[in-house]
Amino acid sequence: MRIVVLGSSSSGNSTYVEFNDKKFLIDVGLGFNDIKDKLYDLGVSADEIDFIIITHAHNDHVRSLHSFSRVYNTKIYIGHETFLEYQKKDYIKNYEFIDELNIIEGIKLHKIPISHDKKGFGFVFENEEKSLAYMTDTGMIHSKFHELLKNRTIYLLESNHDVEMEMNGHKDEMTKIRNIGDMGHLSNEECAMYLNHFIGPNTKVIILMHISEHDNTYELAYNVNRESINKKIPIYLSNKDKTSEEIII
Repeated sequence: MRIVVLGSSSSGNSTYVEFNDKKFLIDVGLGFNDIKDKLYDLGVSADEIDFIIITHAHNDHVRSLHSFSRVYNTKIYIGHETFLEYQKKDYIKNYEFIDELNIIEGIKLHKIPISHDKKGFGFVFENEEKSLAYMTDTGMIHSKFHELLKNRTIYLLESNHDVEMEMNGHKDEMTKIRNIGDMGHLSNEECAMYLNHFIGPNTKVIILMHISEHDNTYELAYNVNRESINKKIPIYLSNKDKTSEEIII
């Protein structure tokens, strides 16, 4: 398994994954050329991508979806409600709804609904020995999915904001309340709480995702999570402008 976060922030999100001999992207919210260039730096051509899987229809997750469809006819896996919310759905042809799927191109897939102001999913990808849990853009994770998220090999979980910074920031009050609420984003403390509940003996790596540009800092996100999580498990940070560390397991 090979994982590199190409970029993650409110400006754009995309993660490259190699799993079971498949190469795929989780979301394509960065610019089309930016994604191509970052893939090239990894030694991967954009036309080698076997499929794209989409979490939800906010632009910072779907910005380049129509370009991949138009230029490469890349296979797209997307939730039905997300498809209906996607404004450029008429530009994509090679797609399949994931709502009833539990295997995608040989990879076992579990879907976890996000709690957000757009419908969508987080995911657990797994084979017999390794697994990847990916959850961003959710204000909470329902307890009925906690068992499914336990003891995964790699976690990509959002540590979006510091609550004090969020509430003292310059956004309007409705946006602030939305962001800290159950339909918004996970705070640093909430991220750490969930991770402590989920991680297990098989957990090897954590990457903190979707760190706010204005209502958090990389240092805060890291320190809050590092303070309470098993020190044997490395924690890496995703970044707005540069790719993350390359994780190979």
